[in-house]
Amino acid sequence: MQIKFCGAAREVTGSAHLLILNDGTKILLDCGLYQGRAKEMQDFNEKWLFDPAELDSVVLSHAHIDHCGRLPKLVKDGFKGVIRCTHATRSLCSIMLLDGAKIQEKDAEYFNRKVEKSRNFDEDDLREPLYTNQDVEETMKNFVSYGYDRWFKIHDDVEVLFKDAGHILGSASVTLKIRENGKTITFGFTGDVGRPSRPILRDPQPMPEVDYLICESTYGDRDHEEAPAETTHFLEIINHTCIEKRGKLVIPAFSVGRTQELVYILDQLVAAGKLPPVPVYVDSPLAVNATTIFGAHPECFDDQLNDYMLSDDNPFGFNNLHYIRDTEDSKALNTMQDPVSLLALRAWRMPGAFNTIYLIASNIPGIRS
Repeated sequence: MQIKFCGAAREVTGSAHLLILNDGTKILLDCGLYQGRAKEMQDFNEKWLFDPAELDSVVLSHAHIDHCGRLPKLVKDGFKGVIRCTHATRSLCSIMLLDGAKIQEKDAEYFNRKVEKSRNFDEDDLREPLYTNQDVEETMKNFVSYGYDRWFKIHDDVEVLFKDAGHILGSASVTLKIRENGKTITFGFTGDVGRPSRPILRDPQPMPEVDYLICESTYGDRDHEEAPAETTHFLEIINHTCIEKRGKLVIPAFSVGRTQELVYILDQLVAAGKLPPVPVYVDSPLAVNATTIFGAHPECFDDQLNDYMLSDDNPFGFNNLHYIRDTEDSKALNTMQDPVSLLALRAWRMPGAFNTIYLIASNIPGIRS
């Protein structure tokens, strides 16, 4: 067996690791999009370090774009095999990849408008999107999904096991049992490892012992604030910004994962009578769709959320919570004067306007007040 690192090696994005078995079988672990502007990585998303048509299988750890975002490009360039993942990962990929296609198309459109305005315009300078909605539709036909904690075959001599990684909905560590030359090699790929004691999801589950391991190390050098201190800090920010300062709070949050965590925490604060009576807006169609998918996959929930749902069957909805889907409604939030005025990324005082918590989806983690 050989291994070739094709992304996220000495980088934190563009995950892709190729296993080549002695009989020539090729298995790709993740197929992520490179996200960044490093000059040396400009061509990463366009080029492959292998022939997509020669791949037999893709095993996907989770639905974040830096782990799944090049799948439509892979199919577009000749991949005909099966993409294997958990049930929730497949559901999330169906919206994440469509959102990615929209971004690719808009980026190409913007680039081409600039090129066409230049004096030395040349047709060869125009750019095609990395992939389109149609490529995503073809890609989703290749998906086959599995539950956690069950071995399944992807080859006569290869079995795979998904264990809950606790990172995002459906995330999994991947263990492969590979039989070669009369012996069995156990190979592990952690994917991205979640933090214990997080809202909504179960804690990361231990992997079986392995002979070889590819392990994430992105946050290995830092400590994170833990619950309940995190929730207490969150409530302090809300009260300080929205009640004491009569301001607006804008929270940049990942569309998948962080937004749902924040909404769930807010729901708990409402149930406990602790949240001030302020309107809350989730302004991202992707985040809204992802929240719907969260509700459809209770198999990923931890015991705390399952217990909570005995008294509240909708942990992602409460009075004063508004999900924004329409572009015009989103734009209206920017100009709304009465009763609500909103400004992004920092708190402002607006005489005569009610206080508001405004959640927006972006790739900036954390809270800004």
